[in-house]
This record gives sequence, structure tokens and C-alpha cells, in this order.
Amino acid sequence: IADGLRAALQTDFDLIVGSLTLMQEDGLRLCSSVRSHERTRQCPILLLGDDHDLQTVAKGLELGANDYLVKPIDRNELLARVRSQVRHKRNHDRLRANYEESLSMALTDPLTGLFNRRYLAAHLPKLMARIEQTKRPVSAIMLDIDLFKKVNDTYGHAVGDEVLKEVAVRISRNLRNFDTMARYGGEEFIIMMPEATPEAALMVAERLRMRIASEAFPVSVPAGEINVTISLGVATTDDPKGADELIRRADHALYVAKNRGRNCVVMWGRDDLPPDAPSTAAG
Repeated sequence: IADGLRAALQTDFDLIVGSLTLMQEDGLRLCSSVRSHERTRQCPILLLGDDHDLQTVAKGLELGANDYLVKPIDRNELLARVRSQVRHKRNHDRLRANYEESLSMALTDPLTGLFNRRYLAAHLPKLMARIEQTKRPVSAIMLDIDLFKKVNDTYGHAVGDEVLKEVAVRISRNLRNFDTMARYGGEEFIIMMPEATPEAALMVAERLRMRIASEAFPVSVPAGEINVTISLGVATTDDPKGADELIRRADHALYVAKNRGRNCVVMWGRDDLPPDAPSTAAG
């Protein structure tokens, strides 16, 4: 049984066939084991038994077996049962794949492959709840590509898309694996950093700014590359109910960074402008 289960966990089978006669009670144990693992949970199981095994077969069906055959086995009936189960399995796999693809499209940005704003809205409550569990703050970094409209107007939207994708790649490579980055809209991105102090988030934001500004972006223009910079706003909260306020603060800090000339980092609450200050920068 152990060898059979190991094989099932290592290979994507369309059907598992178990003989109750040869394995006695092990056939039932196989059903239970197969159904207890995520990888094999949806794989159909066909039991083979004798007339006197019908009570055991019934238990097997209760444990998750999909069908059974009683010996002596008729070849044509076996083929028909196998084809039926395999067809059902493949239809189920196709429906599951379509569902997962649709779900992915609903929660990710098709251009950059990052999460989108819809995913962020669903993810934030769980992230903020960690404050109560860990007693550690959550930080947000809001960033915006400087003068992005000028990039689109000068080189076209195709080049603008190349810039957006490269920004997403460079920043994603410089985050912790449990940080969450999403495309917030247009040329604006947001990073949620659980258990990050203001100092840590500020240091990360400055590192990201340098990663973007220090190396020209390879794009499809005659020169082959263009220079890109970003502005960043940072905010931190230890209030588990303050998700909207956290984003508002980070957005305000970003607004201040734009007003200061772009290509800089501003921390909310540290020498920033009042929330109602007029804007003098665009893009």
C-alpha cells in the first residue's frame, strides 16, 4: 500500500485501480489515504472484488471510491468503466483549470502579472489581522513612475507597457517573499509589508528608488534604452482596523514626494506637507 500511495503522489494518474482480494483491508486503506492527500484527492478509484466482498466494496464507496467491478472481470465492462472514469476525471481537470484561470485573471494585472486592486481589497483584512497576532506594525509603500505620461506621449504606449513591466520585475526582485505588491492603477503600485517598522520600510523604499534610477531601462526605441525614476510614499500603522487610513497616508506621502521634485522617498508624518496642500507636480 505504501508503494502504491507513493507512486500516486509522484505521478498524475487518471485512474487508480485497487483489488480488495489481493490487498484485503488494504484496499480500503488505499481509498482513505488517496482521499486524504491534496494531490490525489480528485483522482478516481476503481475497486475490484469478489461477490463476498460487497460489504467491503460499500465501505470503499463511502470512503471515496468512484466505482467497482466484481470478479470474474469482463474485459469490455472493465474498459467501459475505465473510460467513463477517465473521461470524467479529464472533464473535471479541464473545468478546474478554466476556473483557476478565470480566478487568476480576476485577481491579477494581465500586463505585469502582479496582483490587482481587487485582490488587494480582499487580502488587506487578513493582512491587517496579523497586527493583533504578532503585535508588529504593517507598512505600505505607494510608488508612481515619474512623468509616465511623457513616456507614452514621446515613445508610444507599447514602450510605456515595457516600462511598467520592467518596474514590476525590478521591484518584485527586491522584496521579501511574504510582501505583497499590486498594481494599484495606471502607473501606480502599492507594496504591503507585514511586520515592517517605519525605519525598515523607509530603507526598502530608498533601495527600490535606487534600483529603478541607477540603471536605464531597455526598451524598443532607437536609442535602445531610457532613464526612468519613481517617487515613493511610505506609511506605517499598528492599528488592525486602519487599512484604508494606511493607504491614504502612503498616498499622501507619495503626493508630497511628487511635489518635492520626484525621484525621492517621503515618510508620512515626517516633515511632509499638510494633506490639503495644493499640488504643483503632475505625473
